[in-house]
Amino acid sequence: MSEKKFYRRVMAVGDIHGCLTPFLSLYNRLRLTDDDLIIFLGDYIDRGPESLKALEWIGRESLKPNVIALRGNHEQTLLDCIAGRYADRFFNVGLGTIKDVREAMKTDPMLPLKVVQTIRRMPLYHRLTIDGREYIFCHAGVDAQIDHDPPIETQPADRIMWVREEFYDHYEGDAIYVVGHTPVQFLRQPPLPIKNFNSRNIIMMDTGSCCAESGRISCLDVIGGKFYQTEPIGWGSLGF
Repeated sequence: MSEKKFYRRVMAVGDIHGCLTPFLSLYNRLRLTDDDLIIFLGDYIDRGPESLKALEWIGRESLKPNVIALRGNHEQTLLDCIAGRYADRFFNVGLGTIKDVREAMKTDPMLPLKVVQTIRRMPLYHRLTIDGREYIFCHAGVDAQIDHDPPIETQPADRIMWVREEFYDHYEGDAIYVVGHTPVQFLRQPPLPIKNFNSRNIIMMDTGSCCAESGRISCLDVIGGKFYQTEPIGWGSLGF
């Protein structure tokens, strides 16, 4: 469904990947209010040192009416691992995340259930109309190899969370997709959000988090066009 409420800002947040402390140093400077809509694009866990803390924080924040936390492939893989499915994808969940979960279970045996409930609450995408333009927020994109503008409602969940080249090399729709998942460095781009990637209506928000070389966590004001970032070392912020 399209959003009806007017928001002062619509803030899209790229992949955090367990770097909660540097992200919060950025987040707290945004001076967000109930008039701002915040959309997290998924992948809160793995790679960084605070995966479980990040997931728990996101879980609490997502209960607010103006916060949407979408599901990433890393959250889905953790969910599958807890449920005993897709053992071949275990490599995609960092051992630090699994270790955190097992350690926390010593004092909270219900922790795995809480993790499952948090991830299952996360939608795969969010559709929004801003100034007459349609925006679709999701973790990775859609498979546009054959149908170059496929309805996201018909896409398998796997595609929405995992797709790469099939999306950004082939998508030709009018809706603007705001996605994470593929670090811009992987595309030989500097660690900055990319607008109209490949001359398509695609905004790419994964700038490598704070655990990759030259990586940063990025937040974009979709209405105003201004973006904010953590520093490469993860402390402080840029762009204010």
